[in-house]
Amino acid sequence: MRKWLNRNLSLLMIRRFLRSVAQASLTIIVPIYLSKLGFSGIQIGVTFTLSVIVGIIFSVVVGFFADKHGRKPVILVMTIINAISVMGFFFTTELLPLMFFVSIGTIRGGGGGGAAGAAQQALIAESSDAKFRNDVFGTFSFFGAIGSTIGYVLAIFLPYISSIFKDGWRGGYLLLMGVAFFVYISTFFITLFVHEDKGRPKRQSTFKLSWKLLGKFSITNAVNGLGTGFFSGPILVYWFFVRYGVGAELISVIYVFSNIARAISSISSARLARFFGTVKTIVWVRAIGAIMLVFMALMPSFLLAGIFYLLRMFFVSAGIPLRQSFTMGQTKEEERASMAALSNLPQQVTSSIGPAASGYFMDYSMMEAPIFIAAIFQFANALLYWYFFKKSE
Repeated sequence: MRKWLNRNLSLLMIRRFLRSVAQASLTIIVPIYLSKLGFSGIQIGVTFTLSVIVGIIFSVVVGFFADKHGRKPVILVMTIINAISVMGFFFTTELLPLMFFVSIGTIRGGGGGGAAGAAQQALIAESSDAKFRNDVFGTFSFFGAIGSTIGYVLAIFLPYISSIFKDGWRGGYLLLMGVAFFVYISTFFITLFVHEDKGRPKRQSTFKLSWKLLGKFSITNAVNGLGTGFFSGPILVYWFFVRYGVGAELISVIYVFSNIARAISSISSARLARFFGTVKTIVWVRAIGAIMLVFMALMPSFLLAGIFYLLRMFFVSAGIPLRQSFTMGQTKEEERASMAALSNLPQQVTSSIGPAASGYFMDYSMMEAPIFIAAIFQFANALLYWYFFKKSE
């Protein structure tokens, strides 16, 4: 680690860790909070579909603006928007305003950089040596997993936190949302100290881009999005909640252990890539993850389903930092944020279909359908990735 670690990467790593704490706890508590307020599965699904759509808009703006004007300012602005979205829960329990706040907060999962993820990936790549890029992204994913684990642990104690408040269950949820708010604010101040190279190559033309490479990434990501949309973070939480009748504390336990598995897998990803090759590793872990989803959907108990979800996380998590690193390595320096944003755009578009559709299936007791559909598209994604990039190690 000493060979590549520097001040910038240290600050960005701390930021990634803290943001993951906030985002993970929100992933657990928000869908259950909405359900306890009386919203239906379809309403909750539509809410997270809107979150995906808003995330798409943010990502496009972030990608183009970051490459031309700077990655750091974009990250700062998006962090403030995240903080505002959390504060909204303190002022209303109505569906439409809450849909707005969930949407601008793009609450969809515990890891990653959210809507500013493209700018963050480009800044990480800019701050690291090319030969250590897989190690860097693997370590970032590791710290994201550890942060997510802490966020899920917070949700485990939700019933005990809620019992402190005289007004019932809602107080505990709002307290954890308040913690997320202060975490977001702290990441804002940490980001202020990150240095961005003002002399790096910058895009001069809006439409000058490596379109052929973008096309390959876009197709594979679009198919991946068709799968992940059916079981993205909050929707999977709701699936466990409805399918097995378990609360936030038990769901959080599964998420804690799965993120420990994710951390171990992430930190090992660079070694796997050196042994098997980056593309082969990405393809195989994605295919195995799809198989694990099928087994998860068939399990008769929450414990067994949780074990297969944990196994899925262990396998697919090795591919996530490698895919990010591979994308940055294949892309020109002045196009990195745009490529990260635009290549993920099809995934975000197609994943917007999943949450509402999953809510519909669950409202009508077709509980296995969303997971089976997700597995089919995840396996297709693995095949396409091999087809496009098998000669691009």
